[in-house]
Amino acid sequence: MAVFLLAFCGLGSWCASWMLLSKRYGVDGSAGARTHALERRLRSAIGVLAQTRLTSSLLNVDACRSLASEIVDYGCGHSLELSLHEAMAALLLVSVLIVLAFGVSSQSPIGVVVAVACICGVVVMRASMKERLRRQRLASSMPGVFRTLATALASGHTLVQAIDYVGAHEKGPAASHFAKTSLRLRCGMSVDEAMELLRNELDAPGVGLMVTALTISQRTGSPLRELFQRSALLVEQQGEFERALMVKTAQVRLSVRVVCLLPPLVVCLLSIISPDYQEGITTAAGFGCLTIATLMDVCALAIIRRIMGAVL
Repeated sequence: MAVFLLAFCGLGSWCASWMLLSKRYGVDGSAGARTHALERRLRSAIGVLAQTRLTSSLLNVDACRSLASEIVDYGCGHSLELSLHEAMAALLLVSVLIVLAFGVSSQSPIGVVVAVACICGVVVMRASMKERLRRQRLASSMPGVFRTLATALASGHTLVQAIDYVGAHEKGPAASHFAKTSLRLRCGMSVDEAMELLRNELDAPGVGLMVTALTISQRTGSPLRELFQRSALLVEQQGEFERALMVKTAQVRLSVRVVCLLPPLVVCLLSIISPDYQEGITTAAGFGCLTIATLMDVCALAIIRRIMGAVL
């Protein structure tokens, strides 16, 4: 365990020195030269790893690609320019060091398996959290989109002009989808095809109604100001109901997460620190009991999510 702590602290110090002692801090002298040499060697290793097939394969996984893009954005905010492949390579390098630290600390291949499982779980959970936040921001921006559409159409704009107006004046995550749809319409795509693509790409509350209303309005010329203003109010009320439901069920959701995460955490901890437990789960009976317990936990979680729906 001490070896693991030392390795983890050393890894954290190494990453901190690379982040903090960069060129933008103006480090001079021998310390600065050593820092720059370390940075060159590190970038060289990351560059070699970024060109491997493994890095390209990991970028095809949505969760890994999402985390790599987040690392790229973080690096841009701290004067560290990284490509998507380099960010994935850096993430892979840090993951390998963590796996080695787990393996050395546990002195067993089980520690390596546990480390790989933990890293995969963290990556998936981070990607899921990021996607959930993106969907929440998208849903919260839809009332403004409806009101902007209502204003543009009431001012006498055509459908193409109204969609272009939304893409140019809205600041939320939905603006890029409307700008793309406007470009498609200007390039000669039919209204039906462009609206259908917008429906498929923009997964937010009220989008189906909006696309249908815009298509009908394009054919018949019917006014849509009151419809979109009413839709904005309904979407806002839906968001308020969802937030109230999240508040009222927060304790239940926390209990479910604790009950579901506690057994895997205990298994991972015992697999690292307890040699007797490591010997036990390597036997046929121990591995069978662990497999059955895992399947029962997964089935129970699936049943709960099926009953509660999107609340959890």
